[in-house]
Amino acid sequence: MTRLTSRTIRSTLGFGLTALLLAACTGGPTGPTPPDGGGTTPPPDTNVLARVNFQDKNVTAPEGYAADTGAAYDAARGYGWVRQDSLNGTHVPLDMSAWTRTRDVQGIDVGTRTLMHMQPAGAPAGAWEYNLPSGKYAVTVSVGDALYTDSVHQVRIEGTAAFGAPFEPIDARKFNVVTRVVDVTDGRLTLDAVGGTNTKLNYVVVRPADRPTIRSVSPQNYELNVNPTGAVKAELNLTASGVAGSSLSAGARLTEQATGAVVSADVRTSGGGDTVVLQPKAALKANTAYVFEVTSDLKDQSGNSFRPWRSTFTTGSATTTGGPVAFEQVALPTAGGKEQGTKGYSAVEIGPDGKLYAANFDGEIRRFGINPDGTLTQPQVITSVRQANGNQTRWILGMKFDPKSTADNLVLYVTNNADWPYPTPPADWTGKITKLSGPNLENVQDLVVGLPRSNQDHATNSLTFKPGDDTTLYVLQGSMSSLGAPDTAWGMRSEHLLSAALLKVDLTKIGASPVNVQTEGGPNYNPFAPGAPVTLYASGIRNAYDMVWHSNGRLYVPTNGSAAGGNAPATPSSLPASCATVRSDKRSSVPSVPAINSAGVQHDYLFKVEPGGYYGHPNPARCEYAAFGGNPTAGVDPMEMPEYPVGTAADPNWRGFAYDFGEHASPNGVIEEYTMAGNSALKNKLLVVRYSAGADIIVLTPGADGNIVSAQTGITGLTNFSSQPLDLVENRANGFIYVAQLDQQTREGTITLLRPK
Repeated sequence: MTRLTSRTIRSTLGFGLTALLLAACTGGPTGPTPPDGGGTTPPPDTNVLARVNFQDKNVTAPEGYAADTGAAYDAARGYGWVRQDSLNGTHVPLDMSAWTRTRDVQGIDVGTRTLMHMQPAGAPAGAWEYNLPSGKYAVTVSVGDALYTDSVHQVRIEGTAAFGAPFEPIDARKFNVVTRVVDVTDGRLTLDAVGGTNTKLNYVVVRPADRPTIRSVSPQNYELNVNPTGAVKAELNLTASGVAGSSLSAGARLTEQATGAVVSADVRTSGGGDTVVLQPKAALKANTAYVFEVTSDLKDQSGNSFRPWRSTFTTGSATTTGGPVAFEQVALPTAGGKEQGTKGYSAVEIGPDGKLYAANFDGEIRRFGINPDGTLTQPQVITSVRQANGNQTRWILGMKFDPKSTADNLVLYVTNNADWPYPTPPADWTGKITKLSGPNLENVQDLVVGLPRSNQDHATNSLTFKPGDDTTLYVLQGSMSSLGAPDTAWGMRSEHLLSAALLKVDLTKIGASPVNVQTEGGPNYNPFAPGAPVTLYASGIRNAYDMVWHSNGRLYVPTNGSAAGGNAPATPSSLPASCATVRSDKRSSVPSVPAINSAGVQHDYLFKVEPGGYYGHPNPARCEYAAFGGNPTAGVDPMEMPEYPVGTAADPNWRGFAYDFGEHASPNGVIEEYTMAGNSALKNKLLVVRYSAGADIIVLTPGADGNIVSAQTGITGLTNFSSQPLDLVENRANGFIYVAQLDQQTREGTITLLRPK
């Protein structure tokens, strides 16, 4: 079958398919166009193969859409309905015209308030088929019902579950729109409702998969009672590379629907360039409709424009503040910005000499004197790490002073990693743990080399000591992939034996020469060998930037989950012989899981990490295949992987989570608040930086079992930073907090002082 042109489609289907860009674009078919917010309106999206609305025959179809009123599939017409239970055989045509509905609801466009019952009660379920040449397509579907929430919606597109977990509507969130990229191999695009109950399909849009697209957005289209202080989060379908940070401010915006006023907001992406997060700089108006829009000005790093998107949501009541606790933000002119010429700060620590140490992505450490009011003196720039590496840029991501270190005997441990000179990916196996000593940290000794390095921002991250143990370092090592199996966005790199893990380094076993821990293609280091100086403390930790040992004795690790589109590995039919070494205690109970391609977005979690625990990121090199908590029951299971078949068990070492941050919070720096006065309302609570959604500091209260029992946001002074916060440290002498910030677009850095009011 030859590729369908616009003329061929009109002839084959018997209706005109225009190339108009509709008001709701992929967020909804048509309706009143939201006012232009003062910027460039989206250009026409001219490369659309089909727009089809499922509706009653007496309703006028949205402009540019063909009306499907439930006719049975007809080969000459080229589309229509078949029995869902015949998809594996004869594809029996089925008349579904009795099951179209139109809801008389104001404020919702006609395409979203019309629907087809795909699974009508007491009648055969229907599947929709559309003739298409074999190839790859971006297919957008919308489900929902403007009046009822009596469904569990699921649509499979070419056998791929569109929503991951089935979509269960509530009164405030009745619709879900998603775009999935699928392969058509049999000349027909097929949509079915397997996995759903009473699924209601609104419309479908089919395009070539030749440009990056928005996959889904939260808040969802027409969602109500949205938190006025929350962020808008968009998942992406990428083609060649991640989103270009320089295009974010021009390519995505939020406007007030009634006035068209553009909302002042920070627009950012993840380190891997696989999300778009728009965070308003101030709370949105209560009970007000807003329009989120992406235009073709949004581009990926290869210069490809995204397909336009537009969706709307309405806020709820204004939220309260974080209570009586408050801080004042104090700018520190000596600590960053263009005048200081520094890249973004990556880590901050208070030294035993009472000075503030701040590392950056240039491989420098800046040492600041601290004035009585908490402000900083001009810094001393320490470049010993760079100099020891041939003056090459190194990312210093973790810093921790030796517990025995004093003002007269400074000993600082740092993690440092190869730079990422985009578009050239950094070399693998280039992570290091290094010891610095001397009055100016001029003495440099590499302790561990050959640590994994992903092709993007996952690297060797923070490190720390456990209280009472000054001979063991705990080190966080990022993953190589999005979800455990190689994927294009992460350069098709496989997980390594030491990646996506918390490592334990016995300093007493390291001599004058560094230990090379490259586990494959080099010295083939074995962390399971007797007496190994670097071992695995816990595994399945995808990308955790920081950690803290709490005074309750527990180790808390905020961890970034994967964006949509990652691949998870399958359990092989015969386990590799290495399983006997890497997990001999659990080899007989390794769960059997299928491969998952282009999985949905995963949440960010706070883990209370225990030795030997597994926290959900698969790693075939360690015989760990089951993602997160599996999918053991038909209900909603904790940290489930909804793409797995019901009944899929979790890995036997899986330990669950202490707190769910939701999607795209990017929780990074973490401390336990230690104010010495003893009457602080935050004493012994966790303060966690949220780099993306929120762009603030969230306060978490651990309970008796170590799990989080309450969370506070909106605390005065802990929000509305001038650029994204990444790490933080507290001066225990006075309770002053220093927040390291990184501007994602300019890569500049600054530090802000938080003084308790």
